[in-house]
Amino acid sequence: MKIIERFFRKRKIFILGKTLIARAVANETGAFFFLIHGPEIMSKLPGDSEFNLRKAFEETKNNAPAIIFIDELDVIAPKREKSHGEIEHPVVLQLLTLMDDLQQCSHVIVMAATNRPNSVTPALRRFHHEVGIRIPDAIGRLEILHIHTKNMKLADDVDLIQIGNETHRYVGAD
Repeated sequence: MKIIERFFRKRKIFILGKTLIARAVANETGAFFFLIHGPEIMSKLPGDSEFNLRKAFEETKNNAPAIIFIDELDVIAPKREKSHGEIEHPVVLQLLTLMDDLQQCSHVIVMAATNRPNSVTPALRRFHHEVGIRIPDAIGRLEILHIHTKNMKLADDVDLIQIGNETHRYVGAD
């Protein structure tokens, strides 16, 4: 986390959220950025979710250097209940295969995010680093409010400091 914090402080980038961090890393490194939203890639039709993943990884490899960012990883790769003899979900197996295939392609990095890290299958230990991103404090929320409202004409009675103080547990996406 310290490395990422220094990376953003050095470039005066305000951390608004997990997706923004991944986008900023891609932007700073000149890498192609491919965002995968967990709920959107999942399909009720058999094989469609796996196809969607393969397509995303293929497009990213074709545009290397690149970063694949999987948001809401817990939707794609949930921890399953313990049962004997059951294999991982086909989508998880496909993701693991695609990540293994990338070992030979050093110009593509996979990043993922979840609000529920304990809900992700342990099979995804292929991610080498885990970075915790905390909910912003009052000062962080005030910075976020300033960024989101900088091009807005606010009423005279709008007090961003008060709003920042009263929005405990809110993040930039809220």
